[in-house]
Amino acid sequence: MKSIPLRWLIITPFVLLACISGVVMYFVSTITISNISKEVGEQYIKEVENRIDDRVRDITAPLSYILEINRDAFSYNPDSLNNLVPIATRFYEQAIPYEQMTFISIATTDGRYIASSRDPIGKVKHEIAANFVNTPLTMEGFKYDPTSHIGAKIESAPTFSYDPRGRPFYLDAKKAATITWSDIHPYYGQPTLGVGLSVPIYDKQGVFLGVTATSVALIELDDYLKSLALVDNAYVFLAEQNGALIATSGEYALYDNKEGVYTRANLQNHPNALFKMAGQHLKAGSYQLSIEGENYLYHVTSARLKYGKTWLIGILIPSSYHEGVLAKYTQTTILITLALFACIGIIGSAIAWYIGKPIQRLNQAANDKKIESILLLPQPMSRISEISSLSQGLHAMAENLVDILKHLEQKVSERTSYLQDENESLLESSLTDELTQLYNRRGFNLVFDKAFKSAQGKDHKLALVIADIDHFKRINDNFGHTAGDNALVSVAASLQKHTRLGKDIVARYGGEEFALVFINMESEQVIERLNQIQKDFVAHPVFERQHITMSFGVINVDEHPFTSTDEMIEQADKRLYQAKNSGRNKIVN
Repeated sequence: MKSIPLRWLIITPFVLLACISGVVMYFVSTITISNISKEVGEQYIKEVENRIDDRVRDITAPLSYILEINRDAFSYNPDSLNNLVPIATRFYEQAIPYEQMTFISIATTDGRYIASSRDPIGKVKHEIAANFVNTPLTMEGFKYDPTSHIGAKIESAPTFSYDPRGRPFYLDAKKAATITWSDIHPYYGQPTLGVGLSVPIYDKQGVFLGVTATSVALIELDDYLKSLALVDNAYVFLAEQNGALIATSGEYALYDNKEGVYTRANLQNHPNALFKMAGQHLKAGSYQLSIEGENYLYHVTSARLKYGKTWLIGILIPSSYHEGVLAKYTQTTILITLALFACIGIIGSAIAWYIGKPIQRLNQAANDKKIESILLLPQPMSRISEISSLSQGLHAMAENLVDILKHLEQKVSERTSYLQDENESLLESSLTDELTQLYNRRGFNLVFDKAFKSAQGKDHKLALVIADIDHFKRINDNFGHTAGDNALVSVAASLQKHTRLGKDIVARYGGEEFALVFINMESEQVIERLNQIQKDFVAHPVFERQHITMSFGVINVDEHPFTSTDEMIEQADKRLYQAKNSGRNKIVN
């Protein structure tokens, strides 16, 4: 049968040109439209950011404007501070144009205080608060009177002792010696946050006269963010540089009040998983976030206010917004590309059938995982020379493998069995003391480490005992090393007798030194078992009426915050030495 080269059936100028043209057209158009859609998304974000930034400045600008006017007025006319009553009208008229203004105040060095203030939520008219009208340093509320400045007392308003000189706005301004921002804080009894500015007042000679302050309610910013017409599933927030939220477009609380203690909501530990992820990126820039299968374009920019205050504006736009733009414009491109590849597919399918049929049979035989399946393939399989050569090569390889496998399986089985026996023997000998058949030091370290970690993790009791045979050298010197070995075996048997099989640990730690670990046993029970061991040595000689004694050092895991087994062993050793130095045959715990 005449062979046909595979390359003449696959590589044709027509197919190659069609493929290259289709791929190039698709990617060029996709990249172009992708860049356009991304710019649309970024332009949308920029527009929202500018609107928020303008609103922030509109809300906060009156703070510094009014504060600077009042500072200059009082500095150039310090005598006006002798009588604060007329200042009520000044503050009242300054506050009226700004709905967000909650108070404008001044506090003098002798403790007098007056302010034009209003409820940050109700948007009622401003009232006058003063602490000097009836009783010094006693805050009272009054209606505003354009004639007398301070009108009738508001009986429903609370009366309380108030010295402004101990308040943060006064102390912060005096310390800074310049205009300073207050910390953002919840208004007492009101579901909103507020922020203020305060500044110290000096006369022309530099004498400190007092502090004037202003404050605005930030609920206006929160309401504004919620009113923005955003795309679906988009979020906007205003936050401090540490992630503490100021306002957000979502229906989330900005602070929590538990038993009178206020805690600000923070992006870094926010219950909303998307906000929490955004809290990990609080530096100005653009980021890509992904959560629950939804991708977001996240942009952070700084809103820089006067006097060094910087807030962060964050916008989270789902990628589906600008990807939708991409999908709309790429639909036509995809259809054209698909049509092109459909034509190629028709031609390719005919070629693939001719080439693929014998290859499929080869693949089935190879995946059958039986050499016999390859041996049963007909020869030759195809008129394509490469496929025919491949089939013949596999057939020859299968015949060789049959011969090799007959001998290899037996050798592998024998070698595997031998290595398993050797490994088991080596592992057992590496962890066991040859003389006493107890754990050796290596085996003890391994099992003690596991017991130590388990006791710490499950808060179980664990006691470590380091024991040493008293005057063991005399036994070796007087009776020989064989008798000494017999004594060690006898001691090992006695220790095992008084420990719980399968639960406690007994090991020959080295020479005539042994280690015991009692797991989840009360300290009194441990001492009782050690006493029984000592009594056993008195009642039973280790050999030929030769009795021995042992000294014990005991340490419990709950005596000290141990961080490792080495620390426990060190402490047990110290107590063993105490037992030795105090006369031997002792238990020191």
